[in-house]
Parts: sequence; structure tokens; C-alpha cells
Amino acid sequence: MAIQDGVEYALYALHDLIHKRNRQDVSLVLMGDGGNAAALHRLAHELELDAYVNFAGWTESKDVLRYLTVADVGLSPDPRNGLNEHSTMIKTMEYMAMGKPVVAFDLTETRFSAQDAALYATPNLVEDFAKNIEALLDDEELRLKMGATGRRRIEEKLSWDHNEKKLLQAYEKLFPTSSQSQVSPTATLLTGH
Repeated sequence: MAIQDGVEYALYALHDLIHKRNRQDVSLVLMGDGGNAAALHRLAHELELDAYVNFAGWTESKDVLRYLTVADVGLSPDPRNGLNEHSTMIKTMEYMAMGKPVVAFDLTETRFSAQDAALYATPNLVEDFAKNIEALLDDEELRLKMGATGRRRIEEKLSWDHNEKKLLQAYEKLFPTSSQSQVSPTATLLTGH
């Protein structure tokens, strides 16, 4: 939870849902830690969200799966900035792999990755982010459809099986090797004194 992750946008959206749209049927789990975590705890308290937010901290894989299994919507509140516009967000891929619909800000790479598995809010606009969360919460059929779309996208386009060859070709273009200096990918380096 660093400043570039935009977790505060998720908290502001939750505040909008609870205190402006009068929703009492929502809760938010925030997994992770980092330099901005203490400020986020304070913000949640200031926004009167203590009863609605669970700060899970660093979370083991089995617990991440447990949380994602019961979640209705995955949030990718990464704001538009020089870093996020062109970065693939792992959490978005995890939501899609688990068949969960995503709400994200409309960033170039996020839209390329998620496509129809996400609803996109105007970048950095909390009210639009909250509106999209509410739209998914109120439409189970849409959630299921988008979740299935995301899962299919992971299986058919984004998994390692589909991208390994492309990545290795890109590495070969960037770092061409002569046949004399080529090393087997299974080579082991041993050192001794």
C-alpha cells in the first residue's frame, strides 16, 4: 500500500456508497501493507468506515484465495499517473483469474488487460468509481458475465502458456546472442574457493 496504489480512492468510494448512497450491505477487505498503510487506517477512521473495512495486512496465498472466493467485485483503484497508465496490475489479473468482475479507473494498460471484464471509471474520479461499484453490486447477472469474461481472457489470452513465446522472442530481439556464446537455459553456475 504505497501512494501510487490509490487505495484511498477505494476508501473514498466506500464512503460514497455508505454515507451518500445509504448502502449498508457493503464491506471492503484491503490486503497488503506498506508505507501508506498507517495513513489509510487513519483515513478509514476519519471517514467513519471502521465497521466496513478490514485491513488484512500481508496475506498468505491461501487467505488471498479465501477472500477472493467470497468477494463480489474486485477493485483496482490505481489512479492515473506516469506509472500506472502503462503498468499491468497484478490484482486485476488475480480478480480475472478468480472470475471476479473488476472496477478500475480507465487506464490504457488496465483496459487492454481486462477489456470487458471491468467497468471503467473516469480516472481519479471517486464518484464515478463508486457508481460503477454500485452498478455491479446491484446486477448479479452482469457480475457473473463479466467474471466469466475475465476468466476466459486469462485462460485464452493472458496466461503464461500464451505469452511465453512472445516474451522469449522479445528478449531475443533485445539481447541477441551469437551461437558461440549461447548458454543452455538449464545451465547451473557453480562457484568455489
